[in-house]
Amino acid sequence: MAEEKEQGKSSFLKTILATLAGVLAVKLATYVVTTGWRLATREEPPQADDPAPIAKKAMWIGLIGAVTGAARQAARDYVKPPQAPPD
Repeated sequence: MAEEKEQGKSSFLKTILATLAGVLAVKLATYVVTTGWRLATREEPPQADDPAPIAKKAMWIGLIGAVTGAARQAARDYVKPPQAPPD
């Protein structure tokens, strides 16, 4: 019984740490991708309300979405690996 409580606390702590790691990874990835965009295009990334070609906006949304999603998931999986399926 005490072991189950300890495991539950450990799991809760890992969940909190994984969430914080995911948020930090998204912030860092956004910074890196935005800086790379600025260096590659010599322009600011397109904003939703800016008049810009639809292809440029779509490329930005796809790039930032893929990179931040992958960074978040990688950070969370590093802190709290996915559970193995039961045998």
